[in-house]
Amino acid sequence: MTYSSKHLQSITNPEPDKSKSGVTSFEDKPGIFAPHGNESDPEKRGERVQNEEYNSDPRSVEAFHRVLYHSGASGRFLLITIIFSLSLTMFVYALDGGITSQFDIIAASSFSRHAQVGAVNTASTLINGISKPLIGKLADLTSRPTTYVIVLLFYAVGYVVAASCTNFVAYVVGVAFTAVGKAGLNLLCIIVIGDLTSLQWRGFWAGGMVIAPYLVTTFITGFISDGFIPDKWRWGLGMFAIMIPVLLTPTIWTLYVVQRRAKKMVLAGGGTLKKRGNDTVLRTAWKGLVAVDLPGLILLGFAFSLILLPLSLAESADGGWDNPSMIAMEVVGFVVLILFIAYEAWLAPQPIMAKRIIKNKVFLAALGSNLFDQLTTAVGNNYFSSYIYVIKDWPNYNWTVFVGTATLCLSVYSLIGGLLQVRFHRYKNQMVFGAVLKVVGYAVFFDGNMRSTKSTAALAIGQILQGASALTAIGSRVGAMASVPHEDMASIIAAYFLWTYVGTAAGYAVASAIWTDKMLGFMREETPPGTSEKTLKEIYGSIKILHTQYKPGDPIRDGAVRAYTRTNGIIYTVAAVVSVLALVCSLLMPNYYLGEQQNVVTNTDLDGNPVKVHDQIEKRPGLWNRIKRAYYKGVA
Repeated sequence: MTYSSKHLQSITNPEPDKSKSGVTSFEDKPGIFAPHGNESDPEKRGERVQNEEYNSDPRSVEAFHRVLYHSGASGRFLLITIIFSLSLTMFVYALDGGITSQFDIIAASSFSRHAQVGAVNTASTLINGISKPLIGKLADLTSRPTTYVIVLLFYAVGYVVAASCTNFVAYVVGVAFTAVGKAGLNLLCIIVIGDLTSLQWRGFWAGGMVIAPYLVTTFITGFISDGFIPDKWRWGLGMFAIMIPVLLTPTIWTLYVVQRRAKKMVLAGGGTLKKRGNDTVLRTAWKGLVAVDLPGLILLGFAFSLILLPLSLAESADGGWDNPSMIAMEVVGFVVLILFIAYEAWLAPQPIMAKRIIKNKVFLAALGSNLFDQLTTAVGNNYFSSYIYVIKDWPNYNWTVFVGTATLCLSVYSLIGGLLQVRFHRYKNQMVFGAVLKVVGYAVFFDGNMRSTKSTAALAIGQILQGASALTAIGSRVGAMASVPHEDMASIIAAYFLWTYVGTAAGYAVASAIWTDKMLGFMREETPPGTSEKTLKEIYGSIKILHTQYKPGDPIRDGAVRAYTRTNGIIYTVAAVVSVLALVCSLLMPNYYLGEQQNVVTNTDLDGNPVKVHDQIEKRPGLWNRIKRAYYKGVA
């Protein structure tokens, strides 16, 4: 296999001399709102990248691209195999995401622990977020396919444990293992797409196509719900423990083949691969743990677990917030958080977020936009499925499909947003538009007296409007990935998802705190006088009992519905307020040009060749033009 000298040069020399390329630089062309290298490029900042030997080799990534796109029929076959296998995997992953949330509330109700769904969601989300940096670094230390194998083990074992549990604690343990697996499946898919796509198409593939299966699965999950809920949810969980590993196997095999060919290509071009030296496996593992800042992740995980979980657990503890253990957890949590900050600032060999990332204002704006967006989604969605299950006397199919409306809309908006980025090469306007529609969507959820509405039409319209937040999410993700050189991309994606999931966990905790604090009291007020405490605790602890044993029109069912509307009214008020913060952060984002470049720092395409970037607004006098220029520049 032979390659032209230009192709070989792009592999062995990943940073061409732009001064000889004739391409307009960021400094020469006004209106290109990108870091000038100093903000995000550690080499131009003069900042040493610690343990550089463990970072992804850009030459290897370029070779990956050549194997798939410039190797004739064999490369096309490998690319098609990856796309086909990943597509099937993400299709089943979408089935998982669309139905297991229903399994969760039914499983919790089976153990009379429905109110603790928020605590389970909080814990699993924290685990999901904390796992992502570890998985991201593992993908750098080993390889993408090897990391896929590891996360698949967590995924399958977790579902086996959850499906075979005999108590709620065992179920939670299974969910925790599965959270690690889901974190890896999601992150690795995004990383692989980031490796192999340009900015122009990244929003489409990483945002739109990854969740496109929900366009179909939203309706299929209704049939699954009919078949497994309420008594066969264990079989439903076991199904996913088999399907995902089987479907992902072709992708893993193909990535190993591409990896081997890419290494040969780099060596054939006169390049060299980064070596680990003579380190033992244990020493390599130790360096990896240092590189990923394992102590910092442990401190962070403990801190937020101790701070957030009492919000969900306090009402079920003896004495509530007067219980010393609840106060102790909060105090220790904040102490550990302070220790985490001190450790990261002065002791960590490699902090979770390097200084160049913390100083990257574009990343911080993108992170804030997505963090607040996900936080408000978690607040609003935590008990939404339960709410619909109780206020409507629908078959399982109708219930599942209706609850999936928001996800369906997220998929549609993601596809539209990705295509708009391809067509117009920008993303900020759609971010702001999506954030505005989400605020309006929560406003639609309200009825009179600050209660949540029971109107099917209003609930459907609200979900449709809230789904527009996908435009905000894919814009913030692409903006964050564009603001750093490729060697930082896996790390910044991991940090982006880490803090986003911490925000999501906080959202679940807030919703759970409101629910556990208000619901039982509202039930006492709204149900008929004389309703026994035993009955109240039964319908509070199990939506299955409330739905199946008390039909609409029953005074107890109607009273419970009124209690649900009062509680959810408070929850949606909080969600609406927080969603405004996502809008503010979206306004701070720059409006990078999304072309064929890998990122806006090096401004080169996937083959390492320089890319011409177009200006957006010429410098013109006048207040309105200054306002527009400030809007498009953001914090860059």
